[in-house]
Amino acid sequence: MTTALQLLDSLTQSGAIALIALGVLLLELGVIAIAIRKASLRRSLLLNGFSGIALMGALYLALTGKGGVPIALCLAASLAAHLFDLTARLRSPQDG
Repeated sequence: MTTALQLLDSLTQSGAIALIALGVLLLELGVIAIAIRKASLRRSLLLNGFSGIALMGALYLALTGKGGVPIALCLAASLAAHLFDLTARLRSPQDG
C-alpha cells in the first residue's frame, strides 16, 4: 500500500496526474467526435470536454507551481466553454 501512495504522491506533485487525466479526456473527445451523430449532442459533449481540458490545464499549472495568471486564464476558458454549452442548451427546443 505504501508504494501505491508514494506513486500517487509523485504523480500529484509532478502534475503528471493532470496530464494523464488530460490524455484520457482527449481520447474520449476523439471518440465522441467520431461516434456521436446528433450535432446538438456532439456540440454539448465537446464543449463540456473543452471545459474539462481547461480545468485539467489549471490543475496542472497549480500542481507545478505556475503563476496565478495562467491558472486564471484556464479557469476563464473553462467558464467560457461552459457558458457556450449552457446558452446552446437553453436556446435549443426542449424534447418532450
